[in-house]
Amino acid sequence: MQNVTCSVEALEEMVDTLWYVRLKPELPVDFLPGQYLLVVMADDDKRPFSIANTMNDEGVLEMHIGATPDNTYAMQVLKRMQDQGQIEVQLPAGKAHLREGSPHPVILIAGGTGFAYTRSILQQMIVDGLRQPVFLYWGVRFADQLYADEEMKTWAAEHSEFTYVPVVQNNDESWQGRSGLVHDAIMSDFVSLSDYDVYIAGRFEMAGVAREAFKEKGINPEQLFGDAYEFI
Repeated sequence: MQNVTCSVEALEEMVDTLWYVRLKPELPVDFLPGQYLLVVMADDDKRPFSIANTMNDEGVLEMHIGATPDNTYAMQVLKRMQDQGQIEVQLPAGKAHLREGSPHPVILIAGGTGFAYTRSILQQMIVDGLRQPVFLYWGVRFADQLYADEEMKTWAAEHSEFTYVPVVQNNDESWQGRSGLVHDAIMSDFVSLSDYDVYIAGRFEMAGVAREAFKEKGINPEQLFGDAYEFI
């Protein structure tokens, strides 16, 4: 992996406790859609964060960071970026990257800021021309955490092969969309998952539950991708 210092071009709170970060590496970097970077806090302290975009001419790296005051893991990273205006990262990391060339339709599953991972993959597929159907299921606890809802609705309107399904766990009367757990929505919508490439990012608990549930739908383990599965 490559170590590179990045200047912080943007650090903005998108919604409460969710931050958009754009980094400009001092040297060209290379990564695959769906891979992640490690923020180097110390030689023995490297913190993983998804990359929310794909390779581009500007050479920037985008991140979506969830950070609450009691989440020192992420807050310390944001504070260093704010105080120093730069950060050292190591990349690329992760095996759950887009399998370009696969003929299978794709299901992308995001929990919370795991959306960043799925956005990188989706963006690359759109650049490549969306040669197969793609479904994005984005699960959040509350509707106001769908910070890229309008962007995804726009992409879905522009690309007939792309279907966007937001799922809110704790809904109220103002929410008119799907409710409950995101993996349950997929279980309801698909008779079989045997012919799909499935990419998932979110809390380890969610990834584990989804893996077990998807076995009932005939998921091919070799077509289920998630960096969480390296650890659970």
